[in-house]
Amino acid sequence: MRVLVLLVSVLLLAVTPAVAAEPATRAVKIPQTQPVAREQWGAPLVDVKRGEGDEWTIAGKKQTVTLNARDLSMQIAAGPAKWAIVGSAKGDLIVRAGQTDHTLRLADAKRIDVEPYDTGYKTGVKLTLSGWPEAESLKLFLTLALEGVEEDLSFDVVAVENDRTKVRRLNWPGALDANEVDYTLLPNHRGVLLPRHWPRPYFPIRSTDMGGNPKVTDTSEIQSNVIESWSMSWWGFQRGESAMMTIIETPDDAAYQFEHPAGGPTVIGPRWRAQLGRLGSTRAGRFVFIPKGNYVDMAKRYRRHTMDTGLFVSLNEKIARKPIVKELIATPLVRVGILTNFKPDSLRWSTTQPERNFRLTSFDDRAKQFRAWKQKGIERLHICLTGWPNQGYDRQHPDELPPAPIAGGIDGMKRLADTCRELGYLLSLHDQYRDYYTDAPSFDPQFAVHEEDATSPPVGFPGTRFGQWKDGRIPLMNNWDGGTMAYLNNRLMPGHLRKNYRWLFDHGLKIDGTYLDVFGYVPPDEDFNEQHPTTRTEALDARRACYVWARQNIGFVGTEAACDWTVPYADISSPLRSNKGVAVPLFNLVYHDAIMTPYAPDDLRGFLNGGVPQGRFGAQDISDEDLARIRRMAKLHERLALTEMTKHEFLDEKFRRERATFSDGTTVTVDWDKESVEIVPDVR
Repeated sequence: MRVLVLLVSVLLLAVTPAVAAEPATRAVKIPQTQPVAREQWGAPLVDVKRGEGDEWTIAGKKQTVTLNARDLSMQIAAGPAKWAIVGSAKGDLIVRAGQTDHTLRLADAKRIDVEPYDTGYKTGVKLTLSGWPEAESLKLFLTLALEGVEEDLSFDVVAVENDRTKVRRLNWPGALDANEVDYTLLPNHRGVLLPRHWPRPYFPIRSTDMGGNPKVTDTSEIQSNVIESWSMSWWGFQRGESAMMTIIETPDDAAYQFEHPAGGPTVIGPRWRAQLGRLGSTRAGRFVFIPKGNYVDMAKRYRRHTMDTGLFVSLNEKIARKPIVKELIATPLVRVGILTNFKPDSLRWSTTQPERNFRLTSFDDRAKQFRAWKQKGIERLHICLTGWPNQGYDRQHPDELPPAPIAGGIDGMKRLADTCRELGYLLSLHDQYRDYYTDAPSFDPQFAVHEEDATSPPVGFPGTRFGQWKDGRIPLMNNWDGGTMAYLNNRLMPGHLRKNYRWLFDHGLKIDGTYLDVFGYVPPDEDFNEQHPTTRTEALDARRACYVWARQNIGFVGTEAACDWTVPYADISSPLRSNKGVAVPLFNLVYHDAIMTPYAPDDLRGFLNGGVPQGRFGAQDISDEDLARIRRMAKLHERLALTEMTKHEFLDEKFRRERATFSDGTTVTVDWDKESVEIVPDVR
């Protein structure tokens, strides 16, 4: 065999022609190509020029931006409208150098270099700021560029920091000069329209009374992802027929500058907050210009942004991935409690009305009540069960098991769940994983949220509203039923949720959904504990993980209030609206067909916004009037739940009559003076 192989090899060599050795290198002639015009490869047609002195112009086909690089002010010509961004002011930059915080002015940088900036899809200028005497090693990069065919003015900021010098807060770009703005649109609660000359002082955080009430104090900071100041990552302005809006693209560590004294005007602009003590990551946003439009057009532009970024997940999509979500449509919601059991160290503990401190309705008694409701004619119902944990409502979280023994324990809870299935009622559990009670079996201070230091006042939301204090670096409060509590490191939330529900499932409990309290209302919690440091983004990731696990393993998911980061994960949320300014359904214009919102049947906004009814069923008989309202709202929700709210308008100058229009052509008109609702076509 070896001989044969050798013979074949020799023959092959004999018939193979000799190949000349290749040179080590070969000259390659690259063909010359003609330059391709920018519009042929998709680049924006934007011209950047330096004018006299420190003035730079970014000129597109639709917008022209004039930047004063010395004071950072801007003039923007957008079609027929002219908008002005105010210049740099003291306090727009706070820097910590060593152990000292310095309140600075961006424009006081000893060196401000400007150069053209062109990524290929957006074109403008880049500013490099450095040389503050108090922070000599700090450097900031700011960019402004017109982007896309709509020529949004995009902006971003990056900081070069070190262990000694860190940015603690940065206001940039500046606030809009609102002296000629007619209305400011705010993302507070479900949306607020604030006229320029609104006669009273306005402050977004609910409990702060800027009107001079000395008994009200609240240091809660305006910030992203707290429903009182930020249900969505945008705000806007309307002047005449034109509109301008700000969209924040990196909202996790964002906020806004804000001021509205009595009589106005409103001052609002982007604010970037520190991330674990420093600016850290890139911060970005954009100004959007609408030559002819109002708050509806702004909401629709933001709706497009949510679709492009994945924030918008329609109810149709949610039903496709979890069919039980469809059963929530037109199904009235009711919250029903089992055990209320105040701790003596809670601010809710009453010495004058001791009967308020302890209230009990057993699981079996609740089941009897549900049967009575069915006999009354309530065919469909979603029951959110509260107060079921071991010690009752808001007690010993996150260790709430076993279900309240005094109310019948797990066996009684299973009988209640069986009754709900027999009646055709949906059952969800009210649950909570942020509050970390010091009497919880697993409580350990190392797992509580730690603030940056032990000496400054507590900053964790809700601030001083409820008398919050600190034990070292751990913020504590005792406003709720369970008394003294800290806040659980958010990254530990999913583990506790899985622990609790697996126990319930292992003991035979079957439920349809869960309502995760506070997630959509309160902001994510930073944790400075060196053993488990957590950014706001990591905190949000942990909350998202709770939603995803609940959807996969339990059923439908409810949340409190619903900031827009919750929309991809939650199916239903509780409603909240501001009682200041003029309520306007900005959230519904964006998200109506993405998440369900329940309303009391006598709340006209439930009809205006096409919501699902939330009943107030008690031990008393349900009145025929209440039943009629519930049924009417439920029928309207059945028609509108999966439709888009396409339009909203005020029909008088006093905002007392308003109308919503939906994509199927339905209109709902509310008259607040007459307390009437007109639905066309009607649903009676």
